[in-house]
This record gives sequence, structure tokens and C-alpha cells, in this order.
Amino acid sequence: MSAVIRNESEAVSSGAERFSNQTELEESIMPLRSDRSVRSVRSDHVRSDRAAWRVRDASLSSTRGRPSRAGASLLLAAFVAGASVFGAGCSRDANSQNGEASTQSESGTSTAAGNGYVEPPRNVRVLTLERGDITDFLVLSGPLRPVRGADISAEESGVVSQVVRDKGAYVKRGEAILTLDRRILEAEKKSAEASETLNSFNEERTEKLFEENSVSGQEMLLVHTQAAQAKAQADIARLRLEKASFPSPFAGIVSERYVEVGELVAPGTRVARIIDPFHLELEGAITEREVAYVNKGATVLVVLEGLAEPVTGEVTWVGFEADPTNGKFPVEVTVENKDLDLRPGLLGRARIEKQTIVDAVVIPRDAVLSTSEGPTVFIAENGKARRRSVGLGIDQGTLVEVRSGLDAGDELVVRGHRDLADGSPVAIQERATNRDGSISSDPSVVRQSAAGGNIGTDRSGGTR
Repeated sequence: MSAVIRNESEAVSSGAERFSNQTELEESIMPLRSDRSVRSVRSDHVRSDRAAWRVRDASLSSTRGRPSRAGASLLLAAFVAGASVFGAGCSRDANSQNGEASTQSESGTSTAAGNGYVEPPRNVRVLTLERGDITDFLVLSGPLRPVRGADISAEESGVVSQVVRDKGAYVKRGEAILTLDRRILEAEKKSAEASETLNSFNEERTEKLFEENSVSGQEMLLVHTQAAQAKAQADIARLRLEKASFPSPFAGIVSERYVEVGELVAPGTRVARIIDPFHLELEGAITEREVAYVNKGATVLVVLEGLAEPVTGEVTWVGFEADPTNGKFPVEVTVENKDLDLRPGLLGRARIEKQTIVDAVVIPRDAVLSTSEGPTVFIAENGKARRRSVGLGIDQGTLVEVRSGLDAGDELVVRGHRDLADGSPVAIQERATNRDGSISSDPSVVRQSAAGGNIGTDRSGGTR
């Protein structure tokens, strides 16, 4: 009997030790849980431990008087009950943690829902639309060239002796630019003129003799021929002497000199170039659809790089035959340059008016956004940005006609519109005062760019 009691006591001690180890394990995990759950589990463990010890005491008491297997059964039932209580405590702890997490999650969601994100309004500039006129232009682009320009070449061989007018000098028509050494030509001229004088005297003397029937008609004819030949030789000598200098064929400016003093030139050698800077022309090309809009004698405006104000020009030529290489018709616009304010080579754009649309809605080109749905804009309406699809018409540089989608009175967003979405809140900070969407406080480079952009669209394929 004592052996049975000793075995039961050892079993109880072993169970208590295992229970104690499990309690220590739970206590090592408890810091990760809430204090309330820890206290609850510990209480369950204490109650389970006390119940186990009560069962053990009862079993020992019963075995001392009358040993039986009932004590072992009671002890086993106590261990099962303790394990059940421990499991229930762990389950309550897990449920408690899940409940708290769920409560925290629901609380966070409700907070987010209750304190929903409010998009701040975006600062924008708007333009109140008004109806007006817009003109469609045909633009010809290209450099200005002199109407007249010529390379002067030598007609006589000789050595350059003097530069009369150098590069950049103004010359009149017929005025010499360079001269050759003319000493030989002057000697030949004098010899030819002396022969002319002698033959002229012989001709007069022979005519008197012929009137007196002292000479025959054949002799008279020979004297006439000799005199004519002498006169022709003298004329050639004088002309060759003139060709020893290089006169200007028209009034203009010496733009280039190709030879130096002391250089030997032969007939055909280029010696200088002269241009007429008082009459400049701009050449362009137009298609067969655009020929109907261009008439000879029409007045056009020509905008030049580097000049703030455009100049006036005139259409002086419209080709009758298309260029076989590109199928376009040549057009020439002449610009007067009496004060020499313009220099040949400047890039110019000539605007030729095609048509004018009256009472049209005109907006800045920069306010139009290209999307997969076509051109769109944003208008400000009741503090919100509203997307509008628009139909565009003629384009005049920074301005474009709107044929559908907008009307007078709409407040078009012209600045800050690129990051907007339909329904975005907006705050109007500026109102444009100019038709192109600018205001007086904008940088001058912006206003100048907008002014330059009003030239129009280059329909001819040139630089705009």
C-alpha cells in the first residue's frame, strides 16, 4: 500500500511539474498580450492548480484508510479537468486578443471613414470667355534675299592696280569698284586713234580728188574702207581701256571682293559681288489649294527675327507652273528697305490673309489638352473643375477657334489645368486680362512669346 501511495504521489508531483512548466511558458508569452488577458489566464491556472491539489489530498486521505483504484481514477480526472481549464484559458486569451484586434481595426476604419480625406483646392488662373474675331493666315517662311545681286567678272586680262570701292561701300550705277593696270591699253588706244586721224585725213583729200576726176572710184572705195577700219580699231581700243575698270551694273552695296591688288586676272575671273539692299524679297511655295488665296499686288505683313514690329511687303509674283519636284507654286514677296534697317539673310515670315471668322469663341492654344478622347479643356464651375470636350477650328498661333463645347461667359482654366481631374476642387487666384490668357504681371518673355505666336499657322510647311 505504501508503494501505491508513493507512486501516486510521484505522479502528482510529475503532473504538477509539467503544469508548472506550462505555466512558465505561458508567462513568457504573456508580455506580448494585454494585461487583462494575462490576469485572466493566471487566475484560471491558479484555480486549476488548487483543484488538483485538493484531489490529491483527498486521494491520499482515502488511501491511508482503505487503498483502492478509485483514488487513481479521481487523480486522473483532476488532471483532465486541469488541462481542460488550461485550454479554455488559452482559448479565451486568443479570443480576447482577436476581439481587441478586431475592435482596433473597426475603430481605425470608422475613424478613417469619419475623418475622410478632403482634397485641397488647386490654385488656378481663369479666363472669362468672350466672342470676337479671328483671322486665318497663310504663312510663307524663308530668308530675305536681295532682288538683284551680281558677281562682277573680268573681261580683260591684267593686273589689279587699285581697289576703288571696298566691301560695304555704296556705289552708284557705273561707278568703278576695281581697276587694272591700263598703261598698255592706253598706248594701244593712242595708236588706234592716231591711225584713225590719218585715215580720216586721207579720206577727205581723196574725196576732193575724186570730185575733180583725178582718182578712180576704186581708189576712192579703198580709202573709205581704210578709214572705217581705223575708226573701228580706235573704238575697240577705247572700249578695252574702259573694260580695264569694273563698274557697278546698278546702285548697291559691295558685299564681297575676291581679288587683291597685284593679282593677275584673266577674262571670266570673279573680282567682286554687288547687291541691291534697297529691295529685298522673300520666296516661298504654296499648294494648289492655297493659290486661290494669293493674288499679285496683295499687301502682306512680314515678321522678321530680331525685329519687334512687322514690316509691309507686296506679293510681286505668283507662279503659273508648279515646281515638278514638290508640286508647289512659287511665290515672291518684295519688301522695301530704303533706310537699310533690314539685312539680307534675315529669316522672315510673311502672313497672307485667307479668311476672318467673326463672332467666334477664341481661347489660348495652351489651354487645350490632347487626350485619347480628343481635345479637352477645363472650366471652373461652382468651385469645381469640369472637363469639356471641344471642337477646334482655325489656328492662329497661340489662339485657336472653338466651334463646340464652350460659349461666352465660361470661365476657362488657363493655368494650373494640367494636373486637374473632372470634379477637382479649384480656387481661382488670378483672372487673365488678355485674350491669350496672360496678365500684366507675367514675365515679359512670356508676353513677347504670346505676341509672336499670334502670327499664325505655317500652312506652307515652313518654320513657324
